This record gives sequence, structure tokens and C-alpha cells, in this order.
Amino acid sequence: MILVAGIPGERPTALIIEALDSIGANYRCFDQLRADAIVMRLEIAEAEAGGAVGGTVGIDGEAIALAAVTGVFLRLMDDNLLPEVAALAPTDERRARCRRLHEAFFRFVDIAPGRLLNRPSDMASNQSKPYQAHAIRDAGFSIPETLITNHPATARGFIEGMWEAGGKVIYKSVSGVRSIVQTVEPEDLARLDRIRWCPTQFQRHVAGTDMRVHVVGRSVFAVAITSEATDYRYASRSGVDAALSPIELDAATREKCVALSERLRLPLAGIDLRQTPEGTHVCFEVNPSPAYSFYQDRTGQPISTAIARYLAGESD
Repeated sequence: MILVAGIPGERPTALIIEALDSIGANYRCFDQLRADAIVMRLEIAEAEAGGAVGGTVGIDGEAIALAAVTGVFLRLMDDNLLPEVAALAPTDERRARCRRLHEAFFRFVDIAPGRLLNRPSDMASNQSKPYQAHAIRDAGFSIPETLITNHPATARGFIEGMWEAGGKVIYKSVSGVRSIVQTVEPEDLARLDRIRWCPTQFQRHVAGTDMRVHVVGRSVFAVAITSEATDYRYASRSGVDAALSPIELDAATREKCVALSERLRLPLAGIDLRQTPEGTHVCFEVNPSPAYSFYQDRTGQPISTAIARYLAGESD
């Protein structure tokens, strides 16, 4: 039994459901929008009994044994932001019940055997870009020269040093919270004092071609992105969308991508690379819950099918 946890209408989750249907997989949906109708009981045996995971999750009147769950696709939004929950008072019992349900489910997927995409504790590596950068470097990838600081004078020295050397500097979030990558401009120096309250990541701008690599187990799907924007994800805001083309990576880079996902214990990963004019692959970060549908819809790559087959145990 496979569980698909999230909002069925969200594109990445919807594609997984379609793919599971297409291969005839046995699955059920843990639909967050219907959390009030889901009942869960989690049991964990004592160490003497092997710490086996048991209990049930009730979906649409069906009691599913947690021990029978062999795979989980996890793409949950913050339950406090669910429309039905956000409108409730902080002390409303329905809000507390929804929180308890999600806490139990997260605990289950963190310790359950089987194929989990991805375990919450393993996805936590994305909350610290410095930690992730060490893993990226240990996997054999180059990383950009980086400064993380809340000290304005230090940031200014880094930025101006890059400028004097003829380079550019970008800045972005240090945490896993999505931010729009932007280039530091001369007028930005006047507001550097603001970083005192928000440590910021500055990096040397790397020239080259952007690549997104999706790893699913040992399957690898690579896309080259052509865009004039600093952050191609938001290129359409300037009126010119990014152009995406499926590509084949060389064997060594493919293996490094797989090794990186394994090092971070992320069987499903979205890896952001940039190939320099000299042919070197620089790695920026690894997304543990990638919106792969953006790339699949534009290239036709069967990423959702690969995920479905992995969950079903049909591929490594």
C-alpha cells in the first residue's frame, strides 16, 4: 500500500496520482483538505518487541494498517495554513485535532520502513544552507565562494572585493524558506544595515548554464535552462519565460548527483547546478521537496512515472 500525502489537486501531487493509476499501483490519499475526516492511531512497540510500527489510518471509512504501508509520497503544506484551519480561533479544538493528526503522521513517516519520499528528519538538511553546502562539497561538487553574515561592513568588503575583481554578487536566504535570488546592485549598499536583523547569504555570481537535476532513487533527469533572469524561476515576471531543454549528463556528474542525494538521504531530490563555460558543474543547493512538475510539464520527462515506480518497488 502506498500513501500519497498532500493536496491531491496540487500539480506535483496530482501527477503522482495519475502515474500510480497508470501503473496499477495500490494507493490511498492522505488528503490534507479532508483532515477532519482522517483518523489515525500510531503504535510503537517497546524495544524488547523490536520497536515495530503499528496502528491504523482511517481514510474514507477504510482502516489501513500502517504496517501494510510500503511507500509514502510526502508533500504536505503547513496545516495551520489550510483554509479550513486558518479561519479557526487559536483555541478551537478542531485546530488542535488537525495538529495532532499531522504530528502523528510525521512521526510515522519518519520511522516507518519502506520507501519514503522523503522523511521529514532528512528533509531538515534544507533548513541550513551552510550544512547543505558541506554535503555538496563532500559529494565532489564545486560550490560558489560564499559569505553568510549579519555584519554590514563584512558584507560590503565581500561585495566590493568581487566587484573590483570584475565579478558580480548575488544574495539569497540562508534557510529553506524560498527567496528570490537577486544580484547585488550599487544602490543596495545603502540598505546593508538591514542584514543586522537577518543574516544573509552572499555568493560570487557563477557564469554559465543553469541545470536542474531530479534524482529519483538511481534515476536521473536533467534539464538545461536558458534565461536572462538572475533567478529563472521568476523569469516570466519580466515578460520572457525561461526555456527548458532535457539533456543527458555525463556519467561522472550523474553519479555525483546520485551520491549527493544518498549522502543527504533524499531518494527524491531536485539539485540545482550551473555548468560554467569551462565545463565545471557548480552546485548551489538540493531541494528535498522539488516542484518537479514545472520541469516535467515543459520537457515531457517522465519524472512522476519514475517516482510512482520507485514507490511501488519497481525500480531502484
